[in-house]
Amino acid sequence: MKRVLLISAVATTSAVALAACNPGPPKADTELAVQALKTLSDDVMQGRGVGTDGGKRAIRYLEAQIDALGDAPARQPFTATIAYPDQEPFDINGVNLISIVKGKTPGEGPELVVTAHFDHLGVRDGKLYNGADDNASGAGALLSVYKSFLEDRPDHDVRIVWLDGEERRLSGAYHLVGELAADGRPRVNLNLDMISQNEDGEIYMAGARHTPELKPLVERAGKGTGLSVRFGHDDPADPPNDWTTQSDHAAFHARGVPFVYFGVEDHPHYHQPTDDFDTIPLQTYRGAVQLTVNAAHLLDAELGTLAKPLSAD
Repeated sequence: MKRVLLISAVATTSAVALAACNPGPPKADTELAVQALKTLSDDVMQGRGVGTDGGKRAIRYLEAQIDALGDAPARQPFTATIAYPDQEPFDINGVNLISIVKGKTPGEGPELVVTAHFDHLGVRDGKLYNGADDNASGAGALLSVYKSFLEDRPDHDVRIVWLDGEERRLSGAYHLVGELAADGRPRVNLNLDMISQNEDGEIYMAGARHTPELKPLVERAGKGTGLSVRFGHDDPADPPNDWTTQSDHAAFHARGVPFVYFGVEDHPHYHQPTDDFDTIPLQTYRGAVQLTVNAAHLLDAELGTLAKPLSAD
């Protein structure tokens, strides 16, 4: 009996040493993300149009969820003038929500900025656009990223931002970047937009063409998630398929900041009233949440070599 205990003790010591050398993936609370996706895409949110009652309801819901995990987020209100061809310009009023998880040297050094927009199209021509994939999926995953950093503190400051107004010319993202430009800190952006709607378990990372060092990091992040992580949709020579300017990461890229963008390809529910929770392949979504948490922690570990300051306008 004593010999068995000794062997067990040796095995336990070896396992601890091995775990220290090869730590497993960070914990991702996928059910937290699933519940948020479901709630944000419910009819009661009225499609979360920027500045609408439904959008304001989504803000209050997210604030309560964020506060329950850590601290109440800061509100960053903004006004933007939107101009479309053949329409009179109009103003929108949005609100970004910002939470910061402090690293080992708070307020100093590079910062990781993780973003996802929570707004969608609202109600148009009497039809309700719930935007489950676009982008309740990213907003829900962002809660899991936030929780993971609270449980496993980062080396660097991590700014987590639920953005408003993406569907209106990325207005919340451009406001955020304008506010960040003043401090001169180097940054990397991880942006989540439409990360759930793919029956084949495929998700794309865009941004590696602009910053090749990101590809091996994302390949590592994808291991064990059950997803097929593909690379592309970031070639300026192929404008119809280039996602570089198609979501909130565009505001960072325009100022020279490296970005990782996770998203699925367009699907039949994209910008349609059928983008509802019950169409989401939850196995794919859970894998995408784990992927984003993995990538966020790997980016934090490598931030010193990847981050770049925002360039001038």
